[in-house]
Amino acid sequence: MTSPDATRVKIITAAAGLFTRCGVRAVGINEIWRAAEVAKSTLYQHFRSKDELVAAVLRQRNDEWCARLRALACTAATPRDRLLAIFDLLGQEFADPAYRGSDLLNVAAEYPDPDHPVRVAIRDHKREILRYLAELATAAREPDPAKAAATVLTLADGAACAWVSLGDPTAAALAREAASRLLACG
Repeated sequence: MTSPDATRVKIITAAAGLFTRCGVRAVGINEIWRAAEVAKSTLYQHFRSKDELVAAVLRQRNDEWCARLRALACTAATPRDRLLAIFDLLGQEFADPAYRGSDLLNVAAEYPDPDHPVRVAIRDHKREILRYLAELATAAREPDPAKAAATVLTLADGAACAWVSLGDPTAAALAREAASRLLACG
C-alpha cells in the first residue's frame, strides 16, 4: 500500500508533467488522476480543487528551483557572483532542450486575477526569491540591497521571456551582463 505522502507526490509529479507539456488550463482533472494512476476520489482526498493542486505544483517547483539557485550560488567565487548566479541557473535551464519557459510566468499568464490562489502562490515564490537575492546583495555590499534584488529579478524574468519569445540562447548571459553593469553603477 502506498503512503498518503507518496500518493500526494505522485499526483503532484504527474500534474507537473502535464502542466509543463500542455499548459494548466488545457489539462483536465481526469487526465491528472489517470496520469498519476490513482482514483479520482484519491486525488480529491489530497486536493480539494485543481487550483489547489496547481498551487501545490508551483510550491514544489519553487522549492526545487530555490534549492538549485542556493546550491549554485554557494559555488560562486565572490559575493557579487553569488548575487548573479540566478543568470547562471537560467543559462543552464535555457540549454536544456526540454525547457519550455518559466513555470511561474507561464502559469501567471493563465490566471489573470491577481487575487487568485494560484497567483498568490506565484507572488509568494517571487517574494522568496527577492528576499534571498536581497540577502546576497547585502553580502555583496550593495548600497540598496532591496533595489539590487529587484533589479536582478526583473532582468532574470526578462531573460526568461526573451528566451521563450525569441529563442535567444544568449538571453541569460546578456541579462547577467546588464545586471553587473547596473549594480556597478549603484
